[in-house]
Amino acid sequence: MTHQTSVIEAPASPAAQPSGPARHKPAGVHPVVIEVSIAAVLWFLAMAWLSFAWDRAVELDLGVVTLFCVIFLTLILGTALHATKDPRWRLRQESFTAFLHDDDIAVADGRMRGRDVLIEIALIPVALAFAATLIGLAWVIFG
Repeated sequence: MTHQTSVIEAPASPAAQPSGPARHKPAGVHPVVIEVSIAAVLWFLAMAWLSFAWDRAVELDLGVVTLFCVIFLTLILGTALHATKDPRWRLRQESFTAFLHDDDIAVADGRMRGRDVLIEIALIPVALAFAATLIGLAWVIFG
């Protein structure tokens, strides 16, 4: 009677795994995209304060809206920063120009082009900031 032993092989360490074309990692969302979106939210809030904060009741409403924006942005950014430091989510880093031309950006639903990611994330905050500027100008001019 022969005794057979099976050997269970441990997966290779990340250093031993192939790199380059053999193991292609997608890129993540570039920080500039997030910065553009946050700048647009801040622009929107600034335009709302500059245009409409002429009455005590409106100042209270704007203060509550600003407080909620700060709370939600802090929660979202804190969670995102915590998740990006997790080694399980490491993605390839690249310049903003390369990001815009890249066809392999990892997002929640799969992969997208860099330009499409920028448009999808920044379109609504930037459009709202432009709208707040135009509405504020109309309100100040035509009262």
